[in-house]
Amino acid sequence: MVEYSLEKADMDVFAVYQVVYSGTDIEMWFDWNTRLNDTKFTDQCYWLMHDGGKIGGAIINNDTVMYPFIIPPFSDRFKFWDILLKCCKEIKHINGMLHDDVNILLSSGFKVNVIRQVMCRPADANNKVDLPDGFSMYALNEAVHVNELSKVIISGYAGGIDHEIYGVPNEDQVIKDNKYLMEVYKHRNLSIYFVNEMNQEIVALCIAGISENMPLGFAEIGEVCVLPQYRNKGIAEFMLRHIIATAFDYTPVVKLCVTVGNQAENLYRKVGFQPGPRFANMSKR
Repeated sequence: MVEYSLEKADMDVFAVYQVVYSGTDIEMWFDWNTRLNDTKFTDQCYWLMHDGGKIGGAIINNDTVMYPFIIPPFSDRFKFWDILLKCCKEIKHINGMLHDDVNILLSSGFKVNVIRQVMCRPADANNKVDLPDGFSMYALNEAVHVNELSKVIISGYAGGIDHEIYGVPNEDQVIKDNKYLMEVYKHRNLSIYFVNEMNQEIVALCIAGISENMPLGFAEIGEVCVLPQYRNKGIAEFMLRHIIATAFDYTPVVKLCVTVGNQAENLYRKVGFQPGPRFANMSKR
């Protein structure tokens, strides 16, 4: 009789296997030690065993499986998931799913909540473009009124895929999220906002910077938002290229994370962002 089981893994050994076999995020490709350390946020690491040998692994925390991977020469992804779900009958959520496994889980009673991917591109001091006519750009910091910024973000994201997936946040939640991002990036704040020179209305913003804890010290773009009536004027592209250029003095790479299905991905590709592997978060129906 074929025996399958879960076995608690040594966290350090597990990290090496996970880095090699899990198809990790693109920003982790640049440094082995950073990739290893990024996997060690929990000791709830398990091997999936077959007759005493490892065929895969996953982080299993209560009712959630995270970042599963298969260990060659085992290669049957359908069998892997059949075994793992039989060993973990209480599982309700699976996070960090490689896109290749989504269809397998759909047939096992799970649904897709969101698919996301990290995108990276080199910082480049020569990447700036001309400021669009009729607008002024300013540094975005804690002196800018948070209520004005929150209204731009709520209106700018209205009807988009993130509101569709996560729901429409209220003004208090948007203010809280903005303050959090500004705190994260205060180590090297690169954030900017745009003003219509005719009426002094804030029409767009980009929250970006470098966190002290960011892997490899990369710059990150956390929010890009333009009011609907001011789109197709080159504002979003200008903001992205401005961040790419100004980040050059501090870091070699700029990164962001995008929900798959967001039309902004086309713009990110246009200005040179390279997508990494797609990861899905799924839950039991």
